[in-house]
Amino acid sequence: MRPNISNCHALPGTLIVFEGPDGSGKTTQIKALKKMLQKEGKKVTISSWKNAPILGEFMKTNESLKKWDERILPETSLFFQAWDLAYRLEREVIPALKKNHIVILDRSIQTLIVRGLMLGMSEDQLRKGLIWWRNSIYKELFDKAITIHIQIGLEESLKRLQKRGLSADISAKKKWEHPEGTLLALDFINSLIYSPEGKKMTRNDKKAIIRKTQNSIIETYDKVFSKDTGMTYITLNGENSITEVETALRKQLIDQIL
Repeated sequence: MRPNISNCHALPGTLIVFEGPDGSGKTTQIKALKKMLQKEGKKVTISSWKNAPILGEFMKTNESLKKWDERILPETSLFFQAWDLAYRLEREVIPALKKNHIVILDRSIQTLIVRGLMLGMSEDQLRKGLIWWRNSIYKELFDKAITIHIQIGLEESLKRLQKRGLSADISAKKKWEHPEGTLLALDFINSLIYSPEGKKMTRNDKKAIIRKTQNSIIETYDKVFSKDTGMTYITLNGENSITEVETALRKQLIDQIL
């Protein structure tokens, strides 16, 4: 009988992780990197967040609900996201690495930590509790991974999120379908009527919530990476043009994996 946990020792493939706040350009750079590597004759596998069978669809459906009280608790959602990642490590990532593929993870451990911290959990609770398996079962896997941290400022990220929202709104014929990870889904923000204090919210109040939340996310990503001194990661400036970021990524990464 096949064991439930895969052996992570001496896997021939390479694991690359992309991290950063919404609007930083992760998805764009992942697509560019895949094309770049395939031109070099490499086999590339992309594993996307919240894409495990059944579980992924449940989480996406949950996030599309407009009424907050119809959704599962944020803490439960975070648990499901950790479960989703662990499932994909076993069923997508490790099998592809065994075949000598270059595997690109769109979000990983740092995103779980950031989201947990945003919910008021401590980093110790997250690392020793929710994702204890990072430094035990999958320690070798993540220790050898190359992580790309794309940084971006508040104003530029908000500008991109607004543009993304408008594009999705048009394509969905006025029905907003927010992409994975976006905590600032326009339909949800616009559906808010009262603040937690019972005050009726104005448009400016809603804009303030968006700015405060996104700023906290950006700062939390930076803090998490500043503490992870034992990991191998590359920092890119997401405020540069797509071509400039792609060139920087090629310069800092390609020589390591080709």
